[in-house]
Amino acid sequence: MTRSIFPAACPPLILAGTVALCGLFLAPPVRAQSGGDGAAAPQIETGTPTQHMAIRLRVGEAKFIRLTEPASAVFLSSPQVADVDMQSAQYVYVVGKGIGSSDLFVLGADNKALIEAKVEVDIDLGRLQSAVSQAVPGSAIRLSTADGAIFVNGTVESDTDAQAAENVVTKLAGDAAVVVNNLKLTTPPQVNLQVTIAEVSRSIEQDLGISVTGSSRNRSLTSPASTIEGYSVSATMGNNLGLVMDALSRSGLATILSEPNLTARSGEQATFLAGGRIPYRVGATQDDTRIEFEPIGVELTFTPTVYDKDQIHIQLDTNVRSIDESQSTPDGKAIAERSASTTVELGSGQSFAIAGMFRADRQQSLTEFPGLAKLPIIGALFRSSAFKRGETELVIIVTPYVVRPTTRNQLKTPLDGAALAPNGVQQMVTGQMVRPDAATGGRPRSQAGFLINR
Repeated sequence: MTRSIFPAACPPLILAGTVALCGLFLAPPVRAQSGGDGAAAPQIETGTPTQHMAIRLRVGEAKFIRLTEPASAVFLSSPQVADVDMQSAQYVYVVGKGIGSSDLFVLGADNKALIEAKVEVDIDLGRLQSAVSQAVPGSAIRLSTADGAIFVNGTVESDTDAQAAENVVTKLAGDAAVVVNNLKLTTPPQVNLQVTIAEVSRSIEQDLGISVTGSSRNRSLTSPASTIEGYSVSATMGNNLGLVMDALSRSGLATILSEPNLTARSGEQATFLAGGRIPYRVGATQDDTRIEFEPIGVELTFTPTVYDKDQIHIQLDTNVRSIDESQSTPDGKAIAERSASTTVELGSGQSFAIAGMFRADRQQSLTEFPGLAKLPIIGALFRSSAFKRGETELVIIVTPYVVRPTTRNQLKTPLDGAALAPNGVQQMVTGQMVRPDAATGGRPRSQAGFLINR
């Protein structure tokens, strides 16, 4: 951007956003490029009486104002919207910097107002719209401006397309532009999280090559090729993890405690609590017997986000609450809380596991607290003698799948295309409860019509 040029004997005076000019000197009009197309900047001529005008610019565009008498000072209310440059005392150069409006005042001798102007700066939406359409082809994106901001509205296919459109607008409009991204997904993808909570023996490395490693405080369940240690650890296990867990269960090396399913839209949270709530006294005096219930166990919060090619980014927050006997008092049990946050990125159908959530020195206090053994899911772990001896580990395995809506016609059952036998005699003679549909010629895939053995 062109800056002010003054003789050494007449420097500019800048006070609180006010550009003051001193001295009178004549110079021929300076012509500037506007919009990069080689055309001269538009000029506005003013007379001696105060001129009230409206100046409309686009970002990066410039206009000259020619004065009939020298200016002594120029005031601009919003420097982030427009800027001025004085090529001489009778030429004012106004440049659009950002979307919005600004008041422009040009004063002459004896502080007489020569110009009072409202400068409105907008952006070339057509140019932005074309660039966005090229960056995200096939999308329905509309751009608009209001109150100095650029609004990006419409629908896109994925979060990646939405981010790409915002990046293009931000780059072309400038870093100072305020971009409001209101894009929505045409069909927001959903993620089904298949969670397996299991008690796994630590000797499984000798049987199936899966290692549970680490100290008493830090353990992890990973594949043999890469062992990752830490409090809340995750590792991609591949698509055959279900078969591994079945084999462990049959061999007595693992006990599946629960297999809940959680479904969340992309970008939204899903929460699961493996445990329960215990009574907790909160009264301040002996006569105050108020009781509240505190959660105890393992609480998992998943925030999945689906990217291109069904890649799933999962933000995992783990919160473990356990009894701390070292801090407990006769009035109540102390609860130790540990939390961790981690991110995992994997494909649809891949799995990761979390282990090492209970410290070995607190397992005994957990199992001794009345009622913990009766808690849902995690109570079976507290009742396990192997867990008390430190021979097993609580492992939580998560397998996310990208799921999309479908129609009823695409969901088939064994009875589709079949009809019940007309009477009991035919059922007794044929040994079948259903008969093929005459229209479709289909028949159930099993003899009974509703049970399939594989």
